[in-house]
Amino acid sequence: MFEENKEICRRLLEQGYGKGDLKAVEETVSTKCRLHDPAFPDLQPGSDNLKQHIRGLRDAFPNLSCSCDDVIAERDEVVIHWTCRGAQRGEFMGHAATNRSALVTGTSIFRLANGRIAELWSDWNVQSLLDQLGMGMTGQEANKALVSRFLEEVWNRRKPNLIDQFVSEDCIRTTPTGTVKGASGYRKDYDAFATAFPNLHLKIEEITCDAERVVVRFTATGTQEGRLRDQVATGRSVTFSGLSLYRVVQGKIVEQHLAYDQLGLLQQLGAVQDTSKSARGTR
Repeated sequence: MFEENKEICRRLLEQGYGKGDLKAVEETVSTKCRLHDPAFPDLQPGSDNLKQHIRGLRDAFPNLSCSCDDVIAERDEVVIHWTCRGAQRGEFMGHAATNRSALVTGTSIFRLANGRIAELWSDWNVQSLLDQLGMGMTGQEANKALVSRFLEEVWNRRKPNLIDQFVSEDCIRTTPTGTVKGASGYRKDYDAFATAFPNLHLKIEEITCDAERVVVRFTATGTQEGRLRDQVATGRSVTFSGLSLYRVVQGKIVEQHLAYDQLGLLQQLGAVQDTSKSARGTR
């Protein structure tokens, strides 16, 4: 029974919400299902109303996708932690299309009866979605918020699978070691650094924005536990500073120019002699 209940609820999220398959809604949701979502307090009971609700969501986010990250079942209830992604191409909550991409996570509790979902509670961060879409912000504030969230989610929280949510397909990224293109190129750069410094943390010291350009001054800390290009793992902890200029267009990073203290990093790893210390020692 538990596995069957899980599959019913998973189908509603992945097929109904994630692909707009309204037949999946009809076959999984009771005609009198009670619906609870604080973000949509006027949502009325029943599968027909849920279908209308999903149509509205997909009108706003035509490429909406939904994945089930964790599924738990007990008695007649199923709990699912989910992630939804999409770009806002239509009106949403009274706001015109922004063409910005967003990602939200949430948790839903389903109560089942006779093989159908009889009651559904959903809880998710509405403010996070609005912030990602730049609603209630100036364009500059929205661009700064996007870059800040990108650094926090991808680098500090170790979520490289989110890179394509922030980086455009034709993004150009220039660093001291070369130039890469697109989300796939960025992922290769990320993997190289994350392998070398699994605990790498980027602290934003200052962030400024002028129209579509965002500049970040940061301090990076970490311990080298893997190979960094030709430098084998040393187990040494490092701290180095850097500057990064991003260009953000319609909620995507389309260009990045990164400069950091590469010499200082290599000196701390012992790959290059610290001449300042040698000079002090001869005095």
